Amino acid sequence: MKQLFLYSLTVAVMLLVGCQDESLNPNKPWESGVHALGVFEGIAETGKANFASNAKNFPLTGQDASKIDFKIRWVSLDNKLTVSKVVIKVDMIESYTDPDGNPKTVSLGNGGKVVKTIDAPAANRQWNSFSLAPADVYALYKDATVKYDKVNAVKVFENPARPRPAGTRLQGAQVVGGKTVASADAFVVTWELTTSDGLVFKVWNEESICLDPTPVSQANSNCRLSFTVK
Repeated sequence: MKQLFLYSLTVAVMLLVGCQDESLNPNKPWESGVHALGVFEGIAETGKANFASNAKNFPLTGQDASKIDFKIRWVSLDNKLTVSKVVIKVDMIESYTDPDGNPKTVSLGNGGKVVKTIDAPAANRQWNSFSLAPADVYALYKDATVKYDKVNAVKVFENPARPRPAGTRLQGAQVVGGKTVASADAFVVTWELTTSDGLVFKVWNEESICLDPTPVSQANSNCRLSFTVK
């Protein structure tokens, strides 16, 4: 009788395991994905020099004739996905001192606004070039406002407390009495990748895919480029 019971129990367990709903399995296999590497173009690819913060910057003067050149490539490690569109975003970071004397920074684009779109990017691991000019940033943020006094919204480019030099859209650090009271305008470039089957890949897993230490010639990747006005 005991043997019959053990046999019946074993069969019951096998049936339960065999009928398990795989959709409820928390250990699902990895799905294919894509990532990208964006760099400042024109800087030697030594280590990470070509995508270090402030590797290139907008100039303090002559901004109307200036621009920064970039290049970006997407990577599919298993060659299962194809990127059909790359959207480039840029955020502008405004710095100021509040009425209480505290240094403040604010993201004018809440993470970034679309500034460029590459509708037919080159193939896997091939470079795509694009440029950003001060005029591009100004066009995106010319109507952006900040409540510098915590009450009244003031257009950033028309702030009487920090007038911008004639002919200059973007400005460097503000120094008063030898003390920096506001940092230079700062910018963060990010990207979104859309695949041919409609998947969209944004910034994720900051501690790995954004900081991949492998050489540029391999699977190297990042999630943003930062620069300022100097």
